[in-house]
Amino acid sequence: RYGNNPFIKAWQLDNEYGCHDTIISYSDVARAAFQEWLTDRYGDVEALNTAWGNVFWSMEYDRFDQIDLPNLTVTEPNPAHVMAFRRFSSDQVVKFNRVQVNVLRAATDVPLIHNYMGRILDFDHFEVGEDLDIASWDSYPIGFLSDRLEGDDDHKAAFLQQGDPDMQAFHHDLYRAVGKGRWWVMEQQPGPVNWAPYNPAPLDGMVRLWSWEAIAHGAEVVSYFRWRQAPFAQEQMHAGLLRPDDTPAAGMEEAAQVAQEIATLGPLVQVQADVALIFDYPSDWAWNTMPQGADFDYFRLIFSAYRALRRAGLSIDIIPSTQRNFDGYKLVFAPGLANTDPTLMSDLRDSDALAVLGPRTATVTDELSIPPQTQPVITGLDVNIELSESFPPSHIRSVEGGGSVVHWMEKLSGSSPVLMKTEGGATVLTGDDQMWYLGSWPDETLWNRLVGMAATQAGLHTTALPDGLRLRTAGAVQFAFNYSAHSVSWNDQVFDACSVTAWDRQDRILK
Repeated sequence: RYGNNPFIKAWQLDNEYGCHDTIISYSDVARAAFQEWLTDRYGDVEALNTAWGNVFWSMEYDRFDQIDLPNLTVTEPNPAHVMAFRRFSSDQVVKFNRVQVNVLRAATDVPLIHNYMGRILDFDHFEVGEDLDIASWDSYPIGFLSDRLEGDDDHKAAFLQQGDPDMQAFHHDLYRAVGKGRWWVMEQQPGPVNWAPYNPAPLDGMVRLWSWEAIAHGAEVVSYFRWRQAPFAQEQMHAGLLRPDDTPAAGMEEAAQVAQEIATLGPLVQVQADVALIFDYPSDWAWNTMPQGADFDYFRLIFSAYRALRRAGLSIDIIPSTQRNFDGYKLVFAPGLANTDPTLMSDLRDSDALAVLGPRTATVTDELSIPPQTQPVITGLDVNIELSESFPPSHIRSVEGGGSVVHWMEKLSGSSPVLMKTEGGATVLTGDDQMWYLGSWPDETLWNRLVGMAATQAGLHTTALPDGLRLRTAGAVQFAFNYSAHSVSWNDQVFDACSVTAWDRQDRILK
């Protein structure tokens, strides 16, 4: 009926995969499907027993139909069992999405799109995205600061009505990769929401800032949720561009301003960044299954690296762990990448980029066991992990030259040159001209030092930005976004609170 309707420009499949804990299922149907998935993956139950190390604790199976789901166990389940179940659960989302894709492909030629979410890692978005034309996500900066980001009280107070300065940009860059260059914001917060623990209103200027930041990162569309605030049911307190009585709400004026400015500024050109950050969903499942420390979290680690790169004024491409072509990149970061695929490491070694790996990079197999080779499994780098430690938040280890190790540290040995060490003499960073291995989790100061060192080695210019100010390059246009609730100064310029500024060859074209 609507397949060839000229007013339909894209089809959205489903809504927010993973919302409300809808990926992991411990139902009887899930158990039967999991057993079938295991049969297809391993073929023979003895192969599964060997891969999982089921000889430990006498956990061998005789038949696939004996294998239950990894919940309600007396003690912790086998990590390989959990990891297999996480892969199965992700594959189910891919299959479910593909069923819808196949139905729509037969009925329409317009692009197919799904709206992903912030910090939802239960399925592999890259694999889902392979069947779609456009990625999108639902951006709720204030809600996310409150309900899904770590941060001290001072940070959360400073950005209470603006959102974290890097959370939105991270997901813009992530979903640009998931969408293979094409992405939208399907739901942009225009005012207070109803679902976070606390729901303050955005400061004046923030709806405009969020909109322009998405556009600067390549968004083809910024769509606000919602058009009109509903006067009933579960989301009646969720603001829209219009109030329930159809009068304009606070966000309407700023959305209209952005529309006018887009027409004046014209299209932007997206170019490959100099810096890439490898993001890998299975690594989150791995470290969630086997954290070895109460606060070791993959997203938290990789986001800390992303924040450090942004504090240095750099634009970043997020890329999948399946990527093997690194042409054009000068610097590639891969913190916490569990993958031990030798082709990835050799291709990084053969590229022109400086690769900064670790901690925990290339330290487990796909079955979440210790590889037979010396860890980490990195081509051409003589570094060995002798043991790994996790620390409580109260414990730090100071590093020579400034900064500290927090959360995690590996005891490293080998002949690779030492680039950083603790005040006690333990190796923190080691490497050669092509690859570095970081055996620790840096605090903010140490991340800043590390990014500065790596950028210098890679021939990149960095700049220390004031708190809350972030930059983004889109072709010939340079953007500055001030998330702070007060004006800041940088590079002999003053940036108003909650403001967007853009230059084209030194001429200011947006303020």
